[in-house]
Amino acid sequence: MALHHPAYGNPAVICQKFLGSPSFNPRTSGELKADVLDRDVFDAHEMTFASSHKKIVITADMDDFGSIGHRSVAFTLDVNIQSGIYLFKRGAGGPVREMSYTECVKNNGEYVYHLIQAEVGSLQLSVVESCYSARLFTFDGCDHNNEPFEICGDFIINPPHASFNY
Repeated sequence: MALHHPAYGNPAVICQKFLGSPSFNPRTSGELKADVLDRDVFDAHEMTFASSHKKIVITADMDDFGSIGHRSVAFTLDVNIQSGIYLFKRGAGGPVREMSYTECVKNNGEYVYHLIQAEVGSLQLSVVESCYSARLFTFDGCDHNNEPFEICGDFIINPPHASFNY
């Protein structure tokens, strides 16, 4: 099933032009801060939250996509994940399905985006109502030079919610 925007099927959004002022604000608020091995600190205030019937995808971005300064961190979680401490091992299954980091690197004289997928990691997650926060997350992998990659940080995200007030 495709990921859906929270406005999908919301009568307050569909009828917005007839009702007057917008009753829906699709903005997600949140931030992610992390220390990254041999790289600048990751400090993102632009977060994306998407969900389907099976998974949740949380993404933090720095700089605009397409720029050489663009970096992102992404987590794919089971939609039924609850508060707890989770260990992650790539391919092992579980409530934490994927953890990744994307950065722009110079390869053969050209700038390209490189995806680093976590091999192992951990996530200390708190889910309160619809606010997701990680007091701590870590993951390790290999970068584009096959060198060790490590990241450690925290995040908080409040996904947008549709308003059904008429």
